[in-house]
Amino acid sequence: MSQQTEDSPASGEMPHYWDDDEVDHFITSEAHTKKKTPEQFRETHVDIDRIYADTLTPLGISGDFVTQENVLDAITASNIDDPNRIFILRGEPGSGKSQLCEWTKYQINGYGKDDDGVEDYVALHVSRSQTRMDQIIDVLTEPLDVDTDVRNIDDLDPADAASAIVEYMRGIWSTEHFSDQEIQELTENRGDNSDLREIFAKNIREYQEALDSRDENPDFNLLTRADFRTLRLQLSFSTKLTENKDVLYSVLKNEAHEYLSRNLVGDFKEQLQQYSEMYQERGIRPVLICEDLTTFSVLKEQLLDHIFELSSSSYDIVLGWTVGWEQDNIDDALAREDAATYMQGRSEGYLTMTDENGEAYFLDDDASVALARSYLGAIKRNSDAADAPQDVAEAFDGLYPFNERFIHVAYRQLNDEGSNRKTPRLLLLRVVKHCLKSTWAPYEAMKSNSFVDTPTFEIDMKYDQIYQDVSRWYGVPVEDGVGVKVGIFETFGIELPDDDIAAVKGDYVVFDKGKGSAVLDKIKNPPVPDHEVDTEDDEDDKESNSPEGEEGKEAADDEEPEDEQVEVIDEPELSEEERERQRKFQEFQDWVTSGEEYPSSDTLHDGAVAVLKRWHNPTRLSNPNSSTRSVGGIYYARGDSIPVSIQGDQQRQASVDIELEWGAEHADLYTPMLEYGLFDMFDPTTTNFDQLRAWADTNVAQFQHEMREEIEDCLPEELTIEKTLVLAQFFLINAARGVEVDDDQIPTEIAFEEYDSNQSYGKPIVENFDRDSAFGQAFTNLTVSSGDISDLIEGFFLLKSNVVDYERLSEARREVAEDLEAHVDAAMVIDTDELADAYKVGTTRNNANTKVSSLFDRISDYAAELQRLTVDDDASHIQKALEPVERWYDSGHTVDQLAEWFETLYQCAGAMDVPIKSSYEDAYELLTESPEEVKLTAFRDDVEQFRNMGDATGVTFIARLHDFARSQDEQAAWEIYGAFDSLISDLQDQEHATGADLEHRIKQLSEYSNYEQKRQSIVSLTEDL
Repeated sequence: MSQQTEDSPASGEMPHYWDDDEVDHFITSEAHTKKKTPEQFRETHVDIDRIYADTLTPLGISGDFVTQENVLDAITASNIDDPNRIFILRGEPGSGKSQLCEWTKYQINGYGKDDDGVEDYVALHVSRSQTRMDQIIDVLTEPLDVDTDVRNIDDLDPADAASAIVEYMRGIWSTEHFSDQEIQELTENRGDNSDLREIFAKNIREYQEALDSRDENPDFNLLTRADFRTLRLQLSFSTKLTENKDVLYSVLKNEAHEYLSRNLVGDFKEQLQQYSEMYQERGIRPVLICEDLTTFSVLKEQLLDHIFELSSSSYDIVLGWTVGWEQDNIDDALAREDAATYMQGRSEGYLTMTDENGEAYFLDDDASVALARSYLGAIKRNSDAADAPQDVAEAFDGLYPFNERFIHVAYRQLNDEGSNRKTPRLLLLRVVKHCLKSTWAPYEAMKSNSFVDTPTFEIDMKYDQIYQDVSRWYGVPVEDGVGVKVGIFETFGIELPDDDIAAVKGDYVVFDKGKGSAVLDKIKNPPVPDHEVDTEDDEDDKESNSPEGEEGKEAADDEEPEDEQVEVIDEPELSEEERERQRKFQEFQDWVTSGEEYPSSDTLHDGAVAVLKRWHNPTRLSNPNSSTRSVGGIYYARGDSIPVSIQGDQQRQASVDIELEWGAEHADLYTPMLEYGLFDMFDPTTTNFDQLRAWADTNVAQFQHEMREEIEDCLPEELTIEKTLVLAQFFLINAARGVEVDDDQIPTEIAFEEYDSNQSYGKPIVENFDRDSAFGQAFTNLTVSSGDISDLIEGFFLLKSNVVDYERLSEARREVAEDLEAHVDAAMVIDTDELADAYKVGTTRNNANTKVSSLFDRISDYAAELQRLTVDDDASHIQKALEPVERWYDSGHTVDQLAEWFETLYQCAGAMDVPIKSSYEDAYELLTESPEEVKLTAFRDDVEQFRNMGDATGVTFIARLHDFARSQDEQAAWEIYGAFDSLISDLQDQEHATGADLEHRIKQLSEYSNYEQKRQSIVSLTEDL
């Protein structure tokens, strides 16, 4: 009943000028309802004048759009004895198939006594609601006055019916596709879910239940593909069933269906032929209208078999089905792999109601308004409620409680559970009925409507929420902004805004457009990359537009304004691409103003990333003052994008990110980012680049600060990233050539020195440590990372190519050098367990492959193994080389003395028949022919150094290894004393006839005695000093 009152309604409520019962009567989930009279159908029908015809052969149309009249003309272009002519009608549920079918019925049969329809034709319309066998047969035979004996599936006992079908197949059925033995195994009573009795009974029961509770017609199948799969896995000939599953499934299912249909209605194919002949005898051409093939349930296979055997009878057939059913079931229905192609090839018309997105072709802005108007008019005319006052009707374009704009917007915003389907049924059910049944005004009722996306609001965000809510549904574009009729506010009891906030002009309250409106304008007219502005022309225009300069302006201001008339701007319908952009903008508005779900947040994300990348390399941590390119840095390289987080939607779980928070105060900042995501460019005429730059600077600095904090959390307090890199580089150069800290300084050039282990004296570490040893592995791993370390050194310590950031580098060098041991010890306890794998080393984000954690682990492992090195365990080759020197060397030796001794030893060797080795000859030759190469003074210093390296560890130990290798390469004395010792050893091994020890005999030689006398006198002299 009407809820209209004389008093103005409270804000958010609305007067009702209709009865809820009539709303339920006219708007149902079924397009066809017996409750609607022919006259009521006629008054609610909207012409369907845009149907896509792949073919409409009778009219010679192919690949073009046709109207409902074209379809009717094609159907009624037959002769009475023509074979079957089939017109396939397909589309999404609710797209108008049923409406078109019922309209066709009324055109052929007429609306009543005064409308005879099309002569010599009769429409046999099986609607979606007529699912019983007796209803279907009654429709087919009503004009013939034939008695029929029909049973219905919903009257069957599922278990009894299933058992009867299986027993028939077990006892009588024979087919070329199965042997008798296979049929017996198929129909065996297994008593489980693979038993055909259980399968058939279950499917009959589920169909019966679905008929009682359905919103849409259930598709009846005694055997589903899932059932067939369960069955075949239990049979001995499972391989045969699997290899030929498409054919054998259809054979088994169709046989069961045919047996059931014979028991319900008899031989349906034969009946169709008989009815056709009876109509011919009466001079009538029957038009069988089957708006949904699934209505025929168990009869559909026989119906299809019969009608597509075109010569079997004489019908014009309109055959409808949904796109979804066609995709999933059409091959099974006709037992052909190419059923859809076969049917299309044998049809006179192949018609589609919806596009690939599920939108009804015919339902554009005008048709959607006409549809809503027709149903609203029918509901109100049939209600007992009072009519709406004339001023209310005019304020709402005769569509109260909607206006034309409301219907346009609501239809465009339809969202059928996440799909883009937009159909007449959805508009009527989800918009019109939803609002008419609500006590709230539509702008409030739609807030709880999950089937309609909230539209964008075009007015400025400065206005109160109530004006934003109303304008987004009822506001129309006008010359000065967005206009809402005064009568709409008055009808809903909403106080008008003050004139200084929003002026009343004519019948409209006109609101200023906001940022959102500018974006919508760009959606219709996208920005272009380059804009050339002729400022002189602009100034000329400004001057010419002023009638008399400032005086003219003042005179105009002084004039009394007449009643202003607002011109409503007629906007063209948006294209599919424009509508998609509008949807994304609308979702952005909902999120930024109220934090709602943001499905298309990637659009804003892409724009934010573009802003950050415009002035920065956001995920790169290196020298912030550097302008050099292609040097190393630490990158946050998780995923394929910069870590921008959208609050409440793309909320990242990473510990560091750049977050975009929702809130109306951020709308101005975010809008250019959104525009970039929509148009792949910034509009140079409207974008505030200074604002974006400031945001980017702040957020990148904060992000990189968070990167540093997270990375340095794995380092002990003695180390920073910079000091760790300096230490690692020092490790490498120390390992390469034995460099040490000198006067608490690490030279600058060492920081940028390329690691090269190839020295003139060899590779001491490689030559003296097994590669598989702990230190050997740590050393190898560190050298593998030498390129990364070198790249990072450049990235953190260069300002530009070949320009060093001395201040930054000096601080790190000084602190490491002043307490090297403490920093090496600190490196030993680097712990990267909690460091994210996202941090990687590279010269660009795309080539950043080395994990920082792996690099730091290698530095830490090397430091640990370095500190474990000892002289006793790791310098045995030095100790071994020192043994002959310790035995024979004296700092007072001269080259001549050594040469004399060798000559004497040679004589002894000859007397004792000891072979002379080449090393002895080389040493003697060196002493006698190149004495200047034997530098005993320098050798003395080296010997002292190696005698006193007992406590050397870490980098000092590595330096001594290099010193020793270098000394061996440069000092011939090592070979001479080695040869001296070896020759004496050979002589000692040769026993003398007297049995005296050779070393003792040598010391008795006159030359040695003279030497000892001189040495002792020098010792005595030095002792007295």
